[in-house]
Amino acid sequence: QTAPDTNAQTAPADTAPVKKDVPAKKPDKKEEHKYGFSFLYWLLVRVYFVLVKILYFIRIEGKENIPKDRNVILMGNHQFDFDPVTLAICDMSRQYHFMGKKELWNNKLVAWLWTQVHGFPVDRGNYDMGAIRTAMNILKKGECLGIFPEGTRHKGPDMLPLLSGAAMIALRSKCDIVPIYIDGDYKPFKKMVVRVGKPVDMDDLLAGRIGKDTFDTLMGRVEESFYALSGGKSRKA
Repeated sequence: QTAPDTNAQTAPADTAPVKKDVPAKKPDKKEEHKYGFSFLYWLLVRVYFVLVKILYFIRIEGKENIPKDRNVILMGNHQFDFDPVTLAICDMSRQYHFMGKKELWNNKLVAWLWTQVHGFPVDRGNYDMGAIRTAMNILKKGECLGIFPEGTRHKGPDMLPLLSGAAMIALRSKCDIVPIYIDGDYKPFKKMVVRVGKPVDMDDLLAGRIGKDTFDTLMGRVEESFYALSGGKSRKA
């Protein structure tokens, strides 16, 4: 609700207040998001695919596990800046949307570039409902999403505890979660393997009441999938 204007004068009792035309507020560029096809995204992903094949001998296993008949959420481990594009090359038949830390949108040029390749800002230090609404809108429109459930980058093969916000988005949208483990550190001429798992089962969770317990249960299943895909590396010894 709009707070009352304490500085405004009260109109006389026998005089109707005069309504003034208020110009429409221009949308905040940071709130805009690019849906549909992006040529820049299309080009970036294909150039990146060629480069990683040459530099990292990258091999993608299990691409067939990504359903093509419905929109999905790709969830991956997050070690390096290149990880979003690495997830994207697992399914180049569609374009995926990714969250990025809000600080990237402080620079106009960087903000424009991120937006053009389907990025949108998230405030990692708070419960960002705006970012969650954007993610839900993406899925509602039938498009696909990429999420790093650790919430930030973490060097090393093991993973940080997974955040439940990713589970909330999946359960509310009823979209499949496809876990992807990136095994490698992007060192030139050192082989990397990207393993794509099968969608995480959540039919029983959707049949019941959705809340914190179901979020935690789902993320536990995602964690088990990462553990299997990583050969046990995703957990600290």
